[in-house]
Parts: sequence; C-alpha cells; structure tokens
Amino acid sequence: MDAYDWLLEHVDRTYQKGNWAGTGVRPALEGVSAELAAWRPHPEQHTIAEIALHMAYWKDAVGARLAERPWTYDEEQNWRPVTVTAQGWTRVLSELQTAHEGLMRDLRALSSTQLMAAVGPTPGGPTRELRTIDLVVDIATHDHYHAAQIFVLKRLYGGPGGAAA
Repeated sequence: MDAYDWLLEHVDRTYQKGNWAGTGVRPALEGVSAELAAWRPHPEQHTIAEIALHMAYWKDAVGARLAERPWTYDEEQNWRPVTVTAQGWTRVLSELQTAHEGLMRDLRALSSTQLMAAVGPTPGGPTRELRTIDLVVDIATHDHYHAAQIFVLKRLYGGPGGAAA
C-alpha cells in the first residue's frame, strides 16, 4: 500500500472505526439518543449534536478545498445551535454521514502527486500555508479529537446511552 492509499484508509478508518489511540466517530455516536445528543453539561459546553454538525461543517470545508470548490469560513455555521428532536437527531447524523462520504469522494478524486501541493488561503480563515496532505491529516485528527469528546460527554451524562453504554 502506498502513502496515498494509506491516507485514504486512515481518514475513513478514523471516522468509521478508530485507530490505536481510540474509537472512531461512528462508534462514539452509536446508541446516542436525541436526549443525550441535546444534553449540555455546562452552558459553555457544546452538545453532541453541535459537535456532530461541526464535524460535518469541516468535512464539507476540507472537501471543497480539495476539489477547489468555492468555500468561505462562516462562524455561525461552524458552531450552529440545534434543537434536537428524535427526527432532528436523525438529520444531524445523516448530515455528518453525507459530509464524510463527500469528503471521501473528493479525496479519491485526487492523485497521489496532488497531496504535496499547496492549497490557497482559506477566505476568512487561518493564514498559515497548507499542503493538501496537511488538510487530509488534520481532518482525521479533528475526527479523532471530537470522537473522544463525545465519549467523555456520554460518560458524564449517565442516562440512556451514557455511562452505562
């Protein structure tokens, strides 16, 4: 397996299953009820539903940059509030899954030589110079970070889908 194939596998595995450092996003979200997804342990803490939408937002952003589609940073979309009902939670999960599938499609459309290419600055975003490979590794790291955050929230919750899960 070359580095390109490994990178594609790594991004998908981090979302679907996890890696040596912990479990992935999908397993973290298994069994999470709408009630738990909406639970906020502290006024300044994001809910699981907000975290899931945040992950979807950044998967869409990275995919757009990889495919050279227009994209502009929007703080309101980055951490958007969500009122979670059972149906709303299903929509959040669907949006995250769709964003991941789109990201993987955009990744597969790249050639291995494009991985080291520089990407332009993010309109309204950080000014550091990035290569394509940086974005790809960073989105997997982002998934892993938030999967761990979701597990912590589940343990703190203690209700259905929480500590006993």
